[in-house]
Amino acid sequence: MTGTRRGRTALFATALLVALAGCGSDTQQTETGRQASAELKHIFAALTGRGKGTAKPVDAETIAREGLAANKGPMILASLENHGFTQILGMTGENGSMRTYFTPDNQAVILRGGMLAGTRGFGFDITSAETEALGALVRGRRAGTAQLVLRMLDGLGIERPLPLECTTRAGASTSYPFAGITWSGTQMVAHCEGQGYSLDNTFIVANSGQIVASRQWVGPTVGYMTIQLLRD
Repeated sequence: MTGTRRGRTALFATALLVALAGCGSDTQQTETGRQASAELKHIFAALTGRGKGTAKPVDAETIAREGLAANKGPMILASLENHGFTQILGMTGENGSMRTYFTPDNQAVILRGGMLAGTRGFGFDITSAETEALGALVRGRRAGTAQLVLRMLDGLGIERPLPLECTTRAGASTSYPFAGITWSGTQMVAHCEGQGYSLDNTFIVANSGQIVASRQWVGPTVGYMTIQLLRD
């Protein structure tokens, strides 16, 4: 059964990545599609348990299905590609567009309209973030420029702001099955630079403007986090 599931997943991932590469005839649009395709490989690697840094393969879909069956309410699945972390997080609080999700071990992910606004319990956490301007472009599936400010703890526990200038580009539409649901949306890439850092955050944005999946940078120590919506 496991081999069959992995075979289907590999075929799906291959077909999906081929589809992601086709992004139109315009040169800039084609280049955007290639960048989105390359970045989205990381999202699907996390969802299929093939991310680097994992001590053993993780069946994220099984984790997601078991979590959905055992718990009620909004949930996400989060993976850290460099730390072997894949966990279900349940929503414990909501304030406007802010949602706070916790693991059973009290690690937390805070999202503002799907944009990473904070983490807790991972070490060198994001204490807060200014995401509104960039989030409006991403959720609106629009190209443009906006600032992202991450406030992170350093090795001495001191909060340090990191202002980043970001440029967004839209890629192709995509659709993929995960945990019994077919997720669809437009690929969005936000390329951000500042204070010597250069990073690419990737999003899949539904027609409603909801971010259903993303790969977002938590910091130089934690690296990238992949976040998949499971239940809204």
